[in-house]
Amino acid sequence: MIRIDKTTMKKWFDIAVLGILVSLVACTKTENTAAPEAISYTVGRYATATKADTHSEYRTAEGLEVFQSKAFLHTEGAAEGTLFFNSAISWDGATWSPERDYYWPKHPQSYLNFVSWYANDGSANITPDTVTETQFQILNRTVGANDRILVADEAWKQKANGNTYYTSGVPTLFRHVLSRVKVNMKATTLTDPELANVTYEVTLQDAKFEGVFQKGNMKLLNSALADTGTRKWYSTESATYLWKTVAGSNEDAIDFVDSDADVTTDYAAILPERSFIPQALGDAIKLVITYSVTTKNNGIITATESDIPATIVMNTIKNTSDVAITQWVPNKIYTYNIAINPVGKEILLNPTVETEWTFAEDINVTVE
Repeated sequence: MIRIDKTTMKKWFDIAVLGILVSLVACTKTENTAAPEAISYTVGRYATATKADTHSEYRTAEGLEVFQSKAFLHTEGAAEGTLFFNSAISWDGATWSPERDYYWPKHPQSYLNFVSWYANDGSANITPDTVTETQFQILNRTVGANDRILVADEAWKQKANGNTYYTSGVPTLFRHVLSRVKVNMKATTLTDPELANVTYEVTLQDAKFEGVFQKGNMKLLNSALADTGTRKWYSTESATYLWKTVAGSNEDAIDFVDSDADVTTDYAAILPERSFIPQALGDAIKLVITYSVTTKNNGIITATESDIPATIVMNTIKNTSDVAITQWVPNKIYTYNIAINPVGKEILLNPTVETEWTFAEDINVTVE
């Protein structure tokens, strides 16, 4: 019979306890003790050849002081994300940030995907019909003159604030998904080129677009689930225009002259810049004008001709590169310059200026 004294038993007990503690320490994961990092955003707007400047000017130019964003959390091994937050994002003078603090996940296998947009009709927000990681939809929208809809390239697999555009945060690169159109008009002259005592008064009586589609569906897709970085949205229904126009929404004319207006030799807007659904300019899309010309000799009226009609097929108007403009595409502004020659009672089509729809001339980030 083996006798074990109390001293030996205590030693064995201490060794056993120590072994258990070592085992427990070995099985315990190391905690990430780094301070949590609040999620912020860095905001730019797509442009091919522009400069960067301050956020305050950038926001003032477009009214983009608040936009909406959804963040989707992907945990380790999860193929589909869950909604982490849906928040307004605003500028506080130093940072674009959500309505309350949200923090980046600490787990090395977790990440966030971000879908951000700005949609407003000039007085109220436009609510999208669908916003997920892979779909962004606005359905049966009759686009108004003051509609502004921007969708940011989706930010995939983000794990921390990064320095991309202006400040540190989620890279948020906005693109307009509507077109913008303006029509200017002037008279080529108000004095007869051969008879100095003969002058003209030109009055615009009516002007309208015919055949322009005003309602459409936008169904955007994004499928770069395995990618890291930013990816722009696309449409399989309408690759160029992003919108599919609704049949019959082109039946009503768009009038943009409320009353008779004098036409001078300086360009003036008869259609102030307004938004339209991007679309192909078929032969049915026309600018229809009615005007009058009053002829005077030494200030005395000698003739008045009213209700002079002029119909311009829009796809015959050329740009500054002498190429016919056959479509309105997203993120573009089209400034049409129309002139009336009162001597020959004819319409002259000066080159249309195509520009990118920017917030202001000097305040956009250049990204290809």
